[in-house]
Amino acid sequence: MTGSVTDRRVVRSLLAEAGVRPSKRLGQSFLVDPAVLADVEEHVTRTSPKTILEIGAGLGAVTEVLLRCGRAIVAVEVDHRLAELLERRLRGQHQLTVVREDVLELDLDSAIGEEPAYVVGSLPYRITAPILKWLVDRRVRFTGALLITQREVAEKIAASPGKEGTAFGVLVRAYADVEPIRRVGRGSFFPVPEVDSTLWSLTFRGRARFGSDPETFFAVVRALYGTRRKMIRGALRTLLPSHAIGPVLEAARIDGTARGEELGFDELDRLAAAVAPYVDAPDRPIRRP
Repeated sequence: MTGSVTDRRVVRSLLAEAGVRPSKRLGQSFLVDPAVLADVEEHVTRTSPKTILEIGAGLGAVTEVLLRCGRAIVAVEVDHRLAELLERRLRGQHQLTVVREDVLELDLDSAIGEEPAYVVGSLPYRITAPILKWLVDRRVRFTGALLITQREVAEKIAASPGKEGTAFGVLVRAYADVEPIRRVGRGSFFPVPEVDSTLWSLTFRGRARFGSDPETFFAVVRALYGTRRKMIRGALRTLLPSHAIGPVLEAARIDGTARGEELGFDELDRLAAAVAPYVDAPDRPIRRP
């Protein structure tokens, strides 16, 4: 069947052709909303990256949009049946390379070369956090990303640090600026998932939002967000000997009766810098990640 991959009848036909029954385990819900695709095209055109790494190309709805932007595209698809279908559908598009691989195992040197790339993808809910961490860990290889994720994930990252945030959100925002672009309702996909999503952008910063030792900084963040109901004084007991807590709070100019989620990046940075001298304390070393 010919036609647009935003047409659910076309999607069903293509899936049947490929012998694919959408897998919840792989997060196979395919974007079929032309309005969302238009926003993707507008954002990528404005960003104007040289090379695009697409995560989870699927049936190629986003891939076709990216091809209109006239950039080199490396489309990664873990399901070899969908990858083969994509190659057949879009043969002759010389700027497109389809890679049959799990993105978490991707050899970036061979896939995108040495120049930083821009990432576009609708991330499967099950592995959203591992992929985001993979991007952050390899941030020198990317300028940023345009992502569709579960709405709750996007909101918690944007709210970090803060009462509605998470330790993982602090990790992402420590190295990147994030911006929500639009809500993506569950009806924008086929099959329809159980949750709504958000289209949002991530732009890696030239410098992190903190200056202290990263290992110590994130150990402090995990301690504070892992014991959210405790005051900071109590949360620090998972990291420090009791006698050190008072001096650390004083050095960092932090109120020990506050909650950790009330601290911004500057305060978290001061606290991590004050904790650092106790990292190798023989009676209570900081637990490593």
